[in-house]
Amino acid sequence: MNKIKTNFQGQTIFIGMDIHKASWNLGIDLNDMFLKNVHQKPNPSIMAAYLKQHFPGARYKAAYEAGKFGFWIQRQLTQCGIECLVVNPADIPRSQKDTLQKTDPRDARNIGFRLHSGILHGIHIPNEQQEADRVLFRHRKRIWKDLTRCKNRIKGCLAFSGIDLPEQYDNANWCHNFIGWLKTLDCWQSSRRTALDYMIAQMEFLRKELLLISNDIRKMMREQRYKTNYYLLRTIPGIGLLTAASLLVEIGDVKRFETFYHVNSFVGLLPMEHSSGQNENKGILTVRKHRQLRSDLVESAWTAKRTDPAIRLYFQEQLKRKDTKIVIIKIALKLLSRIRYVLINQTPYEYGIVK
Repeated sequence: MNKIKTNFQGQTIFIGMDIHKASWNLGIDLNDMFLKNVHQKPNPSIMAAYLKQHFPGARYKAAYEAGKFGFWIQRQLTQCGIECLVVNPADIPRSQKDTLQKTDPRDARNIGFRLHSGILHGIHIPNEQQEADRVLFRHRKRIWKDLTRCKNRIKGCLAFSGIDLPEQYDNANWCHNFIGWLKTLDCWQSSRRTALDYMIAQMEFLRKELLLISNDIRKMMREQRYKTNYYLLRTIPGIGLLTAASLLVEIGDVKRFETFYHVNSFVGLLPMEHSSGQNENKGILTVRKHRQLRSDLVESAWTAKRTDPAIRLYFQEQLKRKDTKIVIIKIALKLLSRIRYVLINQTPYEYGIVK
């Protein structure tokens, strides 16, 4: 008897993926019908081989949650002929039962179901160069946080030991004289002195690392792919080296956003809203945000109000009716609008413009 192999030509196989380091769980749907859960090793080639063996000729469409595994899975699946979305976990609807009985197979089935329902939309996938640049920039941020923690530990050690800082050193500026004072400080007990020496050595190491990686970021911004936009952003008041670098590596091509609203939604400088009928209620800034960019723009707004006369005038006028923090957010919003304008039109920032 001749065996007739099933052909899935013209059919679509939807795959919801629950990704873990040691294994993947796949929830497989044929059009709108759930077929099975598959547990496999974390390898895109194995997944592609399985699908092509069991569902030959079909179109394959997969999705998984954005997270610590980045985008390499999406890229390799695409190379294997599988269309793949990376989805914000907050955009995946879940029933109460999914929440109360959370398992990997259930999560995979839910993603597959939502995928074939057409309600999932993938996030932007940066190219590999931009992703690598993000890794470098974000690593600098982690080093800066580590350095801050290290400094706080040193100050905490001094406070715990009852040692007061001299008035000239009691500030955020850790100069060479202050570090020298720390190294010669008499801590009474040798063990306390040894612990403090280790803290100081770690702090100096992190300071050196921070300087080196900051120099590497400066070099990166002077490369051809960033140079023009980098110097355009630096013409905007409040936008320094690191804020410009953050904007370029995190946003990428600003033209990928159709309107200013979409850019603002990405950054998160818009309020949460709960309106119904004739009642309109807008609250605090949305919890959905790009944490680093929103923080950078708010900080830049404080600088801009001191350096741009038009923004300074706007700030003073708004203070008559609104709280300072609200006005700063409005200035940050204006800065974001001008950042978009400068990048799209490739023109330097003009001082003295209020709107």
